[in-house]
Amino acid sequence: MTVLSKPTIEVLKNFCSINKSLVINPGNRLSTLSINKNILVYADVEESFDSQLSIYDLGVFLGGLTLFEQPTIDTSKSNYVTVSDQTGRSKTRFFYADPDIITQPPEKEISLPSEDVKFRLGSNTLQQLQRAASVYQLPDLCLYGDGTEMSLCVTDKKNDTSNSYSVQVGETTDNFCYCFKVENLKLLLADYNVTISKSNVALFQGDGIKYFIALEPNA
Repeated sequence: MTVLSKPTIEVLKNFCSINKSLVINPGNRLSTLSINKNILVYADVEESFDSQLSIYDLGVFLGGLTLFEQPTIDTSKSNYVTVSDQTGRSKTRFFYADPDIITQPPEKEISLPSEDVKFRLGSNTLQQLQRAASVYQLPDLCLYGDGTEMSLCVTDKKNDTSNSYSVQVGETTDNFCYCFKVENLKLLLADYNVTISKSNVALFQGDGIKYFIALEPNA
């Protein structure tokens, strides 16, 4: 019997925005991979799961958790998980899916092929960039280096007269431009150390969580 903590439920909600299905393997590390395989996330949580949970509709599972003040899960059955309150008087059963039909991360954890640009992204800056992208309906987040400053800018790179919003995040002696799709930046609101590889992938390293997100190939 495991009580699911609020931080873990927040991680699961975040995962649901990336892939509606999830396989939880034994241990305390959760991971998910988007259907398009351009977002990969690893999160270390305080609970340790003792068996595999294969959830086809994570949104429905999360909805079921809201029926309980402190949802407690029992994974002793091989074909379903029982969620209950701590007294065990009220409970619900959630049947597992076939894990083979769910897009899952590779068994071996990946690492960046190279580390070419690094900067710190604070939660306030992240929130402002996300708000600006929403207000102006902008699809791209680009990291620019002009030989002096390094800036993040939400823009529409296909439109020369696009509205934009930028913030300086560091200094650099190099010139570069790396772009993400805003829709791929499904990050929990937190502070991140960001590392970008010229191989068109970036690592957002937070406290107990890390996101590998693909860059746009024409960046």
